[in-house]
Amino acid sequence: MTNQDGRVALATEVFANPRELLAKLGAPHPIKRVTLPDGMPTVLVTGNREAREALSDPRLVRSVQAAAPELHKYHPMASDDYALSQHMLFADPPNHARMRRLVSKAFTRRRVEEMRPRIQQITDRLVDAIAPAGSADLIQALALPLPIAVISEMLGIPFEDRAEFEQHAETLTGINASSSFDDIIAAGRWFDKYLTDLVEGRRTKPGDDLVSAMLAAQVQDDKLTDLELRSNVLLLLSAGFETTVNLVANGILALLRHPDAMAVLRAEPELMPNAVEELLRYDSPVSCITYHFAREPVEIAGFQIQPGEHVVIASAAANHDPTIFDDPARLDLRRDTAGQVLSFSHGIHFCLGAPLARLEGEIAFGTVLRRLDSLRLAIPTESLNWKPSFVLHRLEKLPVTFTPAP
Repeated sequence: MTNQDGRVALATEVFANPRELLAKLGAPHPIKRVTLPDGMPTVLVTGNREAREALSDPRLVRSVQAAAPELHKYHPMASDDYALSQHMLFADPPNHARMRRLVSKAFTRRRVEEMRPRIQQITDRLVDAIAPAGSADLIQALALPLPIAVISEMLGIPFEDRAEFEQHAETLTGINASSSFDDIIAAGRWFDKYLTDLVEGRRTKPGDDLVSAMLAAQVQDDKLTDLELRSNVLLLLSAGFETTVNLVANGILALLRHPDAMAVLRAEPELMPNAVEELLRYDSPVSCITYHFAREPVEIAGFQIQPGEHVVIASAAANHDPTIFDDPARLDLRRDTAGQVLSFSHGIHFCLGAPLARLEGEIAFGTVLRRLDSLRLAIPTESLNWKPSFVLHRLEKLPVTFTPAP
């Protein structure tokens, strides 16, 4: 469907299906003006090279202040009523670098690798709970509780609070596409109060967690305001598990649909790091990367982007660009992706938690393949349902069967 202004109107479900998305767009050009499912006019980038160029261009900024006035109504999290938008995801230089330097200390490859035994322990405990049954929903049993447990432990979130914050985080991250403006504002207020109490508790009684470390740095260097600290804790809480849930669930589903690939990975576990990259490419946890605005005229691949326009990177489509990836619809666990997979974004906003998500994916896939024999989908693939989001690609449920174990 094409609007009167010539834009292609896109439905939610096409964003996770590169072939269908490109068919809807028609023309082969890697950049096109479209209307998002929420009605927002947007410049959509589907080409891999063009996406990396856009994500690296300093003229495309995250601040909604650069957006055309008529676009502001589509951004409730930039509203004055939304308290916790002062985090590095929506920040531009130099504020972005200041915040990222502080938080990145918790996500170095060395520190993440030191977490491997604890992540394996959590994963084994979750698999222990389902192994005797011979069937499970791997979303509720593994893909969801694993990353929530890991990021909660890093931040010192009490176990009993995790289910409630996950519910509110779904509203904010685009998983629940039916969320209204008021729903998003209400979720933001809930988090603001919760995190205010959490931060004050750590201020008086610090612990061995990331919030306490951020508070200590705040006292020593005055690098974060209280609002920035709470906003970045919210970012870590929500972004720290949503992408990983989808990486684990979508990756297991891809292996179930390709039993030959699953057999290869069982036989050659040393392929796991490369397999994680290919699974990230094949079925991206993130369908598109939103909230980039042209601060001034920008030209990419001969396409003129006007000041104030909203630019969205269709990362799932970019991960299937045939000019970059040979036969992109084929799952190939030995494929050399050469750092061109965009599931964790690119440029200065490359996902800080990518090493942690990859490690959780490696451990989850390896444990499932090692411990759940004869793993199969319990329902036909066409009966699977996905959350209604054009930002994230999340399964509702992943029911499986396997050989019961003691």
